Amino acid sequence: MLKKIDKTAHYLAQNIDLLRCPLCHTSFHLDHYALICDNRHTYNISKKGVVNFLTIKPDTTHYTRKMFEPRRKLIQSGMYAPVLNEIQAMLTPGNLLDVGSGEGSFLELLDVAGHKFGFDIALDGVNMATDLTDMQAFFSLSDLTNLPYADQSMATVLNIFTPSNYREFNRVLDHGAQVIKVIPDRYYLQELRSAFGLPVDYDNRDVLAKFIENYPSLTQKEIKYEFELPQNLQQDFLSMSPLEWRISEVDKREIAKNPPKKATIHVQILQGYKS
Repeated sequence: MLKKIDKTAHYLAQNIDLLRCPLCHTSFHLDHYALICDNRHTYNISKKGVVNFLTIKPDTTHYTRKMFEPRRKLIQSGMYAPVLNEIQAMLTPGNLLDVGSGEGSFLELLDVAGHKFGFDIALDGVNMATDLTDMQAFFSLSDLTNLPYADQSMATVLNIFTPSNYREFNRVLDHGAQVIKVIPDRYYLQELRSAFGLPVDYDNRDVLAKFIENYPSLTQKEIKYEFELPQNLQQDFLSMSPLEWRISEVDKREIAKNPPKKATIHVQILQGYKS
């Protein structure tokens, strides 16, 4: 089995024309384990197989392994399977970019006739993503506002529960290519919100309006179902979301004595095309 650093180097060698330098926007060439642009800006591949394109420090405080490990367990248990099935049906041949890819499980569970790319600002997330050894993909630490991808290099930009930058999305999308965005709807994870004493309903109107502004001829699909949480994952459910940041450790311990037994998945899947 190839080492992670070698696996990434091989993948980048095949796809070098899909990347561009985030500092000067020139093309890259691969020199052993480094991406070097025409102006000699250099980005090394880490032993984990990750490239750091950020000009700021990656997030090592909030989005950490402590949250990503429970999230991975729940994603791989099938909690989001109906959502992913809908996304799978929307995918077209060509390259797929997962924006805010976290620990990589969503990207792993999707099949595409093209190459896969994911990025995040969370160091633990991208490092965990390279542990998914069965997946052929490139993961990086990257800035949403300045993507290290060439113009018109992607067939699909995937945006699941993460922020958007539609200017950059449209730049990297090929002509007629698509953005698939998943946003929480009113009752998403209402059991978790209730357990934490937070407002149960979620308001997505501003996020939806911004998408419609950029892609007026969108397709919109609502998905709502209840997922029965296996007993061995009920504690993980409490730790899978940034929602837990809002409560104290004392409250967490009390809630853990009687965790939710089900999870409501209520989302809108938005599909828009670059004109």
